Amino acid sequence: MLKRTLMISLLPGCVLAPPAYAQSEPAAADGSGDIVVTAQRRESRLQDVPQAVTAFGSETLERLAIRDTESLARNTPSLTFTPVGPGESNIGLRGLSTDLGLAPAVAVYINDTPFDFRTDVYSGTPSIDLFDMQRVEVLRGPQGTLFGSSSTGGTIRYITNQPDPSGFAAHGEAFVNSVKGGGEGYGAKAAINLPISSNAALRLTGTYEKIAGYIDRYDATLAGLTAPQSADRLVEKNANGAEIFGLRGTVRLEAGDDLTITPSLFFQRINGDNPIATQTNLPGFGRASAIGDEPSRTDLFVANLTVEKKLGDLDLVSSTSYLRKKASSLHDYSLLSYNIFGEFAPFGGRTPGKADTYAQELRLTSSNSGPFNWIAGFYFSHTDQTLGELFEGQAFSDLLDDLFGPAAGPVGPDSYNYIQKTSEQQIAGFAEINFKATEQLELIAGVRVYQLKNTLAASCREIIPGVLCGIDTPRSTAKTTSASPRFTVKYQPADNATLYATVSRGFRAGGANAAASAALGCALAESAGQVFDPDSVWNYEVGAKIETSDRVLTVNGAAYRIEQKGIQLSIPDPCGIQFFANAGDARIDGAELEMNLRPSRHVTISGQMSYTDARFASVPADFGASAGYAEGDPIPETPRWKFSLSSELRYPVTGSWEAYARGSWQHVGKTPFGIDGALNSGRFRPAYDIANFDIGAEGDTVDVSLFVRNAFNKRGILGIGSGATSTVPGVFENVTYVTPRTIGLNLRIKG
Repeated sequence: MLKRTLMISLLPGCVLAPPAYAQSEPAAADGSGDIVVTAQRRESRLQDVPQAVTAFGSETLERLAIRDTESLARNTPSLTFTPVGPGESNIGLRGLSTDLGLAPAVAVYINDTPFDFRTDVYSGTPSIDLFDMQRVEVLRGPQGTLFGSSSTGGTIRYITNQPDPSGFAAHGEAFVNSVKGGGEGYGAKAAINLPISSNAALRLTGTYEKIAGYIDRYDATLAGLTAPQSADRLVEKNANGAEIFGLRGTVRLEAGDDLTITPSLFFQRINGDNPIATQTNLPGFGRASAIGDEPSRTDLFVANLTVEKKLGDLDLVSSTSYLRKKASSLHDYSLLSYNIFGEFAPFGGRTPGKADTYAQELRLTSSNSGPFNWIAGFYFSHTDQTLGELFEGQAFSDLLDDLFGPAAGPVGPDSYNYIQKTSEQQIAGFAEINFKATEQLELIAGVRVYQLKNTLAASCREIIPGVLCGIDTPRSTAKTTSASPRFTVKYQPADNATLYATVSRGFRAGGANAAASAALGCALAESAGQVFDPDSVWNYEVGAKIETSDRVLTVNGAAYRIEQKGIQLSIPDPCGIQFFANAGDARIDGAELEMNLRPSRHVTISGQMSYTDARFASVPADFGASAGYAEGDPIPETPRWKFSLSSELRYPVTGSWEAYARGSWQHVGKTPFGIDGALNSGRFRPAYDIANFDIGAEGDTVDVSLFVRNAFNKRGILGIGSGATSTVPGVFENVTYVTPRTIGLNLRIKG
């Protein structure tokens, strides 16, 4: 089957084609046709940037069907994701991933606004709809010098199209689809550019998508949860649907030749009907058993004001951002009562969360001419975040009262309420100098000096004290001051070849643990202490970027070693709780390769591969014994191999219409995984392959296509949950699969 998938995906590119003509991508290019990125905080030709960067312009996003985090990860070397809820995931790069409850290992930006908040059990990094994007840049490897904290693995930058006062423009798309064994989905998206005057314009973008469900929900009884067949009643078919609504608005005012003011707003809401996981003891793509609806909702709001001012030969940029994320979800926790107390008492766990971030950055950049060029800046951010957990259900409250009561007062449906509040602050100054020693040789040195401050406080209330809650955590603060340097040597033996070697450092904020009840006897957690330190990485990398003189073939590659110190991990204490600690070191060896071939304007073939060998280099004996990992074990959530291959054939039908066929194949190798934020050794999610196809016709203003996603209906596993709240040990686990085969029709109106 793998060979068949590969052959079909290659078929469109293996036909005879007209004479060679290198076609560039206008949405991500300058006037010369070169792809332009801002990975170095200044505009540079992609092939000249001495670091590993994958850039997708609007045309490539469309051709590769990259619409969200999942499809972005499959087409980017070393990029991984683990879904935690509808439209949300934890993201990893080069073996550096994010445990639940920790600061992310990969920084995510929309324009200049960072998504600077910690993950939670069902709340990760929201997936951004990529409609009306100018480009997406994935900067692989530590970006601590220019992008700060949480960029240990790298940085993802979503860069939106900007208003243009030169004229009116509009474009949009609509689609419908059907999921095998599931429901129907649909959506519509539109963008409009409105000139206000000769020097001002407004751009509005709106998106709506109804995601089809394919998991059936049944009434929860113990029989239905522990046996493949039961008399449980079917409550809802295709219960895991979701809706995503987004709105962006940007005004651009050119207030003179040397001043530009750009305010923008972005809002996105994700409404999930039910969780995205299913039970492994059931056939097909499975079913879910729950006490009732398990809805989730995430609202993301971003406001930004960017001011650009020319000061002679210098460019000054001020970016002021405010970000709010508010999330809430309800999940069936009935198995917790059965697994811990041996009795079935249905109840739900509600997990509300809120994060508010203010960020300010000032950058001053030289003119990018002459042998010396530089950038310097100041950065400040402050995030207040609240995470909570509330148990709701009269049956569970009655069970606790029977087992541990009597309660001091009336026994209501709310039996447990935990609230954790964190405050994180980053203050930094950064600078980078480029010195062009010769026409071929350039030296780059940069540093970021920063101070991180993290504060945590937690409180817990329950109907019968001492059963589930620990003692309240008093306000505790951790503070770190350090520096993150980067050194790069860039050599260009020819205009179409760039070689580089770099040494760089990345860092991630530490934090604090909530206090555990002394009655529990959590000796291991006490030995770790309440505060855990930031972790950091050193990256040693060499790379090459080569293209033919006619730009028909482009090949970019990199090899690296990453040494990570003080890995932040979730460790289970034998007393029954989990705590965070700096629990060892890691070594990651890897290589990446990207290729793009355009033998004619009618044929495009592209592909990428990555190899990542991520392993623990040292392990504290007590932590390793408790969590079940040892020196030499693989790092969770990191497949060793990833591949993707895509091709497109276009052929003129009339003077204004072209027909096209596209095929893509993605392979994700077997992946070690952890259990609900903790480690375990020797378990892997199996490898899987996904094939996608499109066939359509494109005219001057209209593009219509028929598409198939997951064409061979592969049951690729994206995540496995094995904790006491979601599974019955030895009977089933909760698994999140790739969406089954989806067939649809897409209509695009071009601007």
